Amino acid sequence: MTSSTLAPLIGVVLGGLVSWLAQHSSGRAAERAEERRSARDCAEARRGERLAHLVDFLSAAQEVERVAVDHYQHHVSDERWQERARQTVDRMWVAQKTIHMLCPTEVNEAARRLAYAVQDVLREGPDDPGEPQDEKIWAAIRPSRREFLDVVREHLH
Repeated sequence: MTSSTLAPLIGVVLGGLVSWLAQHSSGRAAERAEERRSARDCAEARRGERLAHLVDFLSAAQEVERVAVDHYQHHVSDERWQERARQTVDRMWVAQKTIHMLCPTEVNEAARRLAYAVQDVLREGPDDPGEPQDEKIWAAIRPSRREFLDVVREHLH
């Protein structure tokens, strides 16, 4: 008689245990899926933030290029130009420092090389004093800009 009452009890206990294990396993799987989704969303948000700062840096460097062209191609050098030159160089370096904080070392180093190239051409002009100066300015900056864009593309994928 004991075995006839014990068998259903064992069945109930085993059934409950199996049910609990299935629910626990299912709950853990859902938690892990949510953690992965959350990590993916966070990584995408960080990527978007980095991209915005990279574009801001590129925009600032482009503005310094325009200031250099104004000076060397169009012979602008008044006080207003000097203030614009200071402001654009400052903005570019602030944007570069943000890249330093948010991006991998390779991206930061490429940004620094581009910032120095742009700053140098603004301060010293292109190596060749002949006309047209705008093309010579762009040629002086082009290798650093290309390297920066290539490194960024590699790190954003």
